[in-house]
Amino acid sequence: MNLRSKLFLDYYFGGFLHAVLRIPTILLGKLLRRDHDLSGCREIAILKLLGGGSLVIAYPALLALRRLPCLEKLTLITTPAIAPFGALLGVFDEIVIVRDDQGLLTLAVDSVQAFRKFFRHDALIDLEIHSRLTTVFALLTAARNRIGFFTGISFWRRYLNTHLLFCNITNGIYDFYDQLAVLFGASPVDAGECEREFRSRLGEYGFAGDLLRLAIAPACSGLSRERMLRHEEWVDVVAHRIAQCEPAVAELHLLGAPADRAEIEQMATLLDERFQGRAVVRNHAGKTSLQESVRIIAAMDEVLCIDSALLHFSRLLGRRTVSFWGPTDPRTLLRPSSSGLDEIHYVKIPCSPCVHMSHQPPCKGQNICMRLAVDPAAPVPRNQPWVLKG
Repeated sequence: MNLRSKLFLDYYFGGFLHAVLRIPTILLGKLLRRDHDLSGCREIAILKLLGGGSLVIAYPALLALRRLPCLEKLTLITTPAIAPFGALLGVFDEIVIVRDDQGLLTLAVDSVQAFRKFFRHDALIDLEIHSRLTTVFALLTAARNRIGFFTGISFWRRYLNTHLLFCNITNGIYDFYDQLAVLFGASPVDAGECEREFRSRLGEYGFAGDLLRLAIAPACSGLSRERMLRHEEWVDVVAHRIAQCEPAVAELHLLGAPADRAEIEQMATLLDERFQGRAVVRNHAGKTSLQESVRIIAAMDEVLCIDSALLHFSRLLGRRTVSFWGPTDPRTLLRPSSSGLDEIHYVKIPCSPCVHMSHQPPCKGQNICMRLAVDPAAPVPRNQPWVLKG
């Protein structure tokens, strides 16, 4: 199933199930009168199916939950693509995988097995703010406490969860993730302690020699690839950074998933041609695991990136970052930091941000916002009338 099919299934089939289950859920709630006190929960499950970067953003709250005195087990329910992110963070005792990449039958079988495993669980937290089917999943587990988020348009979640937290998607998502810790009587762990804890689990990645080392993370997940820059733009960005630092020789480490390798290899060729003798280009895409990529980032002087999970790992590690934004808004995803290590490039135009505001980008992939992030003076229309024909 591709992403578009999953979103279609979630919206329409999930909406149908919401309508069917709503009244029986309300009646059962009044009849059973279960205790929904969160204090003393011994087992908590986190449901997150898309976007590994969200787990990194939520790390201060997840670490706080992990440290609850009464907690015996913290579990992540996720998909094969997101499981490595959960494993790398090191806060989960178990990761249960629901395979969404092998067809509808496999997805259904894994979901039923997960229902059985988490039936009448102490608490299940749904981190999928925009999904309908994850709300249904949580409901069918009959977990004693079902915690989720509601936005201005997700009124349909009312009565299906036992605890609903408001989430304003125009403000920082990290604030609303932090509320999860408070809900369970804890406080989100501060940035310094998060970095120390994560580094202690990560291990070190050593490089020989005293060179300027830049990591470049040009790729992102299949959700809104309009976040990506063009290869030529990356060459200009790198040229600007090297000119600022004036090293004798720089090392450029390109990071990405196996699916990104061919694209990133084209970019590596352009960088080789541009910086002959002045930079050593190493393409790690598809060769390193997520853990190895993050360990490489830990050894870098600076990380050049777009909005992706590797950006959030870089900030968690206290690395200096230079990031470029457009379809997403940095104000809603970057937790404020007093370190001064973040250089953010973002030009807000009328249609930005569009992710989670529209089912498809209004520009159909032209991402003018990213052109302006690289060059705010670029001769492109800033208020284009995007028209979707019926």
